[in-house]
Amino acid sequence: MAAALRIGRIFGIPIYLHLTFLIIVPLFIYLFSAPPNPVTVLGVPLSFNALAAALWVKYFFGTLATVLFFITILAHEIAHSYLAQKYGVAIKSITLMIFGGVSQMEDVPRKDGQEWRMAVAGPMTSLVIGVGAYVTWLGLKGIANPPVWLAGTTILLGLMGIYNLLLAGFNLIPAFPMDGGRVLRSLLAERMTFLEATRRAARIGRYFAVGMALFGIFFNFFFIVIALFVYIAATEEEQATAISESLQGVTVGKLMSASVEVVHPDTTIYQLHDLMLSTKHMGFPVVDKGLVGIVTLTDTHRIPKDRLAHAKVRDIMTRNVVTVPPEMDAAKALHIMSEKRISRLVVLRGRDIIGIVTQKDFLRAVNVLAVQKQTARWDQQFDQPPLSPPI
Repeated sequence: MAAALRIGRIFGIPIYLHLTFLIIVPLFIYLFSAPPNPVTVLGVPLSFNALAAALWVKYFFGTLATVLFFITILAHEIAHSYLAQKYGVAIKSITLMIFGGVSQMEDVPRKDGQEWRMAVAGPMTSLVIGVGAYVTWLGLKGIANPPVWLAGTTILLGLMGIYNLLLAGFNLIPAFPMDGGRVLRSLLAERMTFLEATRRAARIGRYFAVGMALFGIFFNFFFIVIALFVYIAATEEEQATAISESLQGVTVGKLMSASVEVVHPDTTIYQLHDLMLSTKHMGFPVVDKGLVGIVTLTDTHRIPKDRLAHAKVRDIMTRNVVTVPPEMDAAKALHIMSEKRISRLVVLRGRDIIGIVTQKDFLRAVNVLAVQKQTARWDQQFDQPPLSPPI
């Protein structure tokens, strides 16, 4: 999350502001700084002497609009996250971006109706905010000759009302993984497996993405960017769900390699390279009276060539080793690996190293289990008693 800045915590959830969100600041300032003619500000006639001072008013309202825009997106995501937490799903973070917000959940609620309720909570929050702001705007816009601050407030409420109504409506489009797509998956999952529901919802989401892209070509380039985001996100979530479902009931102990080569911190880099060639492994636990680190081929790339002859494993190894027990669910272990952006996990029982599991082990297991489940479906389909021979 290098492109995001942590700005606080709500309900124990870290809140991040993505750098793309900063694009909104000059956008709103522009909206408040583009009067119909040179001697009006926010639609209110001013003298030339007052115009220079009123420029500060425009910047103030532009900044205020950005802050309110930020708060409404945050409220939308907090509604999702609050309900998810009530259903026992941990929320790791919320990131606010120019396209909206993203709540990073550890899992998806699986009980009947939970996912669609969680998905609808965000748009309903935006709808309530939008209706409230719009109704207030209707009440204020009829005031004749308002002062600058009231004219600015009126425009601000109008912008927030329209934006939140559009945000609610747009998010309810059944384009997975948007909110409407998650509602669709939840309803489909009541009649089929969760994986099949995800595949169908993702397929519909990609159709909507293609439609948005075509619309964007002829009307607005912005829709092409959103379509690309939806298409990629739908595909990635479909793949992640397929992997997670394939690994259900499988433990790390079933996937790990029990024969583990280890190295000492004083092992030279040349010796490490020789071991990699002979064992065909690209990473090893580092042991010195217990596990003290892990070293991979990537780590050796950090050594300057002039120091390679004298460098040792202790100079490049990663000391904070991520370990898992053999009883851990394989899907959870894979999630940890993806989150930490590492390619292998050391398997410990107590303090003893009993195995190591890599990304290749997970990929192999997913492929084998997929074939196994496909074979089982075929067996069920054709496991019928033979027809009686004709008499």
